[in-house]
Amino acid sequence: MTTQKPEIGKILTEAYQYWMRTLPFQLLFSVIFFSIFMFGGAYAFRYYGLFEEVQKFQHLLYSDTDAFLKKYEVLMKTENAMLFALVALVIKAIVYPLNIGFLKIYRKLDLGETLEISDLFVGFNGHYFFLFAIYCLFWNILNVYISVILPLSLVWMGMMMFVPALVFYKNYNFFQAFKISIQLFWKNIILILVACLVSILISYCGLIIFFFGIFLTFPFWNAVIYVLYKHLIGDFEE
Repeated sequence: MTTQKPEIGKILTEAYQYWMRTLPFQLLFSVIFFSIFMFGGAYAFRYYGLFEEVQKFQHLLYSDTDAFLKKYEVLMKTENAMLFALVALVIKAIVYPLNIGFLKIYRKLDLGETLEISDLFVGFNGHYFFLFAIYCLFWNILNVYISVILPLSLVWMGMMMFVPALVFYKNYNFFQAFKISIQLFWKNIILILVACLVSILISYCGLIIFFFGIFLTFPFWNAVIYVLYKHLIGDFEE
């Protein structure tokens, strides 16, 4: 591992450069991710009868918003709503391996190799799909409880940040990767926490500034992870 601790400005600048050089892949990633998540989520919402229940008090949305929100809150505490939420986490886990594709894409940029569309789907190859899908499901289930306290959620994100990269680049198992990721987090806690926070803001700024812009900004997080890995670990198995 390297001991270099670059400034956050350098990290974000490099991440931005990687992101700009791969805009077509960013767009393709987001289209696939949101298409699967939205269609799968919509089907599950109807399957568990939640759509029909919302229709019963939908008129309140325009006449009494507070009443609508209260009824919706009660609905989302039902057993069917809990099952829907679990299905939504499973759907996210299924499409998560798309993120791994950027680890290969950015590495190929550094090596001067030609990028291919298939690079984006490397996380679905063989056992990788199951490894990263299970990782994502585990991460999201714990984060549901941790996110009640937002600062803890940010810490959780930082602690787990390098796990996928260590599994992909070094072929470590999750226990090894998690141990190293935690060690790196505590050694570079300020840098990583700031990087996490800024990455979240940038990833979702496309939604705030211009709705469809999120299709380009959403995957920015992966570029930050790669740049941090390159500077703080820098060990790739070619």
